[in-house]
Amino acid sequence: MKTRMGWMMLLAAASVLGSTLGSSEAGGRAPLFRDVVLYELNEQAQIVVDPNDPSKPPQRIASSGLEGKARRGTPLCSERLMAYAEAFYAQLGITVRDASRCRVVAFGRSQLDLDSLLGTIGGDFYVVVNSDKTNLVDAPELVIMVGTFSGAITVADQQGVIIDITSGSFDPTVVLPGFPDGLPDSESFRGKFRLPFKVHRVAVYKTDRGGIVPVGPDERALGDPTVRVEITFDRDE
Repeated sequence: MKTRMGWMMLLAAASVLGSTLGSSEAGGRAPLFRDVVLYELNEQAQIVVDPNDPSKPPQRIASSGLEGKARRGTPLCSERLMAYAEAFYAQLGITVRDASRCRVVAFGRSQLDLDSLLGTIGGDFYVVVNSDKTNLVDAPELVIMVGTFSGAITVADQQGVIIDITSGSFDPTVVLPGFPDGLPDSESFRGKFRLPFKVHRVAVYKTDRGGIVPVGPDERALGDPTVRVEITFDRDE
């Protein structure tokens, strides 16, 4: 019943908003035009003031857990690593399922100056697959690559609902033992955080062209709209 009501609200909003509600860069349900799309599943944030100098701009400091998918053939989802993961775990009697789905889990930290609206991000990422020795029903969790990421961010619009990642880097630190290609190289990237907001009581994302698209059912965590993170590598493999 709640699902039906939710879709009825979206349809009603579409009739009210007309052409402003349409598909765009943030509207796809798969990362067709982005190398990686992650969703913020949880976040803890604090506004911190320097006790030694209260005149300094307050800082928003936060940590979050994210999960999403990488496009096949990109640095976090190389065809060779996915194939090797299946063979490697098969030797241990573990069956890997759908390795090509290329799921990515990340735990990130951010700091944003509330005056300049400039900041930084950093954290750890894990490329994971599903297997019969973990759980084939819930999300993938068996690790095949580990690394860190970092970057610079800036608030990109007056509403504060788009934050640009102006420069970033994924730096692999561990890969499955015996992988013939060795540890993958570091890769630079650009990206965006799209924060959900409401229009006529409907949760939406803002597009690069200033339009809006509704937050989909698969873009929520425990029913709440999530921050969407879109990443494009500066160089594909």
